[in-house]
Amino acid sequence: MKTNKNKTFLIIILIAVIVLGIFLYKNLKEKGISPVSTVTSVKNTGIKLTRYQKFKKFWHGMYGRLRKEKVVYSIKPLYNDKINKIKTYDLTLTSYDGLRLKGYFAIPYGIKGEKYPGVLLLHGYGSFGTPGWAHFFARRGYAALSIDLRGHGRSRAVYNPGFPGLMTNGILHIKTFSMVKIVMDSLASLRFLEHFKNINSKYIFVTGGSMGGALSLIDAAIDPHVVAAAGDVPFLSDIPVQMPLAKMGPYMEVKVFLKRHPEDKAKVMRSLYYVDTKHFAPWIKSPILIGIGLKDEDCPPKGTFAVYKLIKSKKQLFISKNSGHVILPGWNMEVFKFFAPYLPKSVSAHSKPAVKNQKNERKFL
Repeated sequence: MKTNKNKTFLIIILIAVIVLGIFLYKNLKEKGISPVSTVTSVKNTGIKLTRYQKFKKFWHGMYGRLRKEKVVYSIKPLYNDKINKIKTYDLTLTSYDGLRLKGYFAIPYGIKGEKYPGVLLLHGYGSFGTPGWAHFFARRGYAALSIDLRGHGRSRAVYNPGFPGLMTNGILHIKTFSMVKIVMDSLASLRFLEHFKNINSKYIFVTGGSMGGALSLIDAAIDPHVVAAAGDVPFLSDIPVQMPLAKMGPYMEVKVFLKRHPEDKAKVMRSLYYVDTKHFAPWIKSPILIGIGLKDEDCPPKGTFAVYKLIKSKKQLFISKNSGHVILPGWNMEVFKFFAPYLPKSVSAHSKPAVKNQKNERKFL
């Protein structure tokens, strides 16, 4: 008798559990909550897809507005190298938000009616552009712009959060984030090269190191005028992977900020998402050269390798086993060789890399 009662009791409990389960499932489903694993929940809600669509819309909008603005600049002669026939100028360029950037512009001369390929030279975080850098490329047939991005070099006169400080300036909002604005500075600089009368807009190149390396990849992704790009030890490459591994450099500013403001982590990571080269990589159609120092502690190579894999265009790696976060030994020679096939024939003879391997490695950060 007791056995029958026990069976009946167990059946009642089982039915109650099933009914409760059905009720909970329907209730959660109506509220849009999936009662399955967290990973499946993220996929089903489309959070990643939505974030990427917003990212895409944001950058297309920013670039579209930039293209509608006039290219405003002024140049003043600095010196004339009569031996190599190169004029170097002091440049003032208005960026997308009205900020006036400083830079050095060097251009060959001597051939009547000749238009030259343009190259944008982008420095690293905490560094600056130099007239010698521009002159170095001009001697090989390029019209070269070495720009001081906002917060750097002579451009600090109009925008100067300082170091540390620049990396986290405005980081809680995408449109106020310093790195977003710096991306726009590089795109505005490319527009100058595209519009200058003595430059052939069909042959625009971009190269740089660290932050400049990241910007080179981003510019190649956004601006269709970029024929080829070369990024040395690029910063901002798969940030969720690169930042935790970094032992020095601008990532440390973000880590300190998050320790002081842990409640803002979601906003910080959202802003960093918008300047991560990983999300630009699928857009790149031009040939890409990436330099990696396997002992890099500022921008650890693990993140850079991840970005490299995502690039679908013609690409090439230049790896230095014993180098850290520096201009990699032989890098400039590799850049000249990499760009050479994409130059007009009239210039290719001047672009041969007649430079020696650099013995003195300069830190970017």
